[in-house]
Amino acid sequence: HVGWNTRLENGRWVPTFPNARYLFADRELDFWRAQEIKDPASCPWITDSVLPVVAAGRAEVVKSDHCLDDLVRLVPTPGHTIDHFSVHVGSAGQDAFITGDMIHSPLQALYPELGMRTDYDSKLAGQTRRRIFERFCEEPTLMCVAHFGSPSVGRFRRRGDAFSFVSGV
Repeated sequence: HVGWNTRLENGRWVPTFPNARYLFADRELDFWRAQEIKDPASCPWITDSVLPVVAAGRAEVVKSDHCLDDLVRLVPTPGHTIDHFSVHVGSAGQDAFITGDMIHSPLQALYPELGMRTDYDSKLAGQTRRRIFERFCEEPTLMCVAHFGSPSVGRFRRRGDAFSFVSGV
């Protein structure tokens, strides 16, 4: 998510949190910078929510599997965008996985291959969802799902060849 990275102040976009580090995946940033040059109208969120952060010197460009430290690491979850990443926090059964835009609807748990119109690569997005659900469906890892209604924290569980999201801690 890049929305709310910035706020409009005196007619220009500035970082919402001026002292924060904003992490951007290198391939993702390169892709959208090129897209913004070709057709700015196709990606207004880059113009107002990403490039001002870069211009302010607050962007840290990393690989999509970057580790911030022993307890916070990025996990590549491509498909919705070219180099999307999710965030895995914690360890040893006391952890959480923040999905970001990896999943948008509970239907995508039942049908992981169900894509979104806005996906960069719907087939890859479905493969990514299935891989992540397989990895965590039997684990105690809390899944923090950005696009579900509240409560949006729970776990994915196997349901035949599909999965379901069970909310709650």
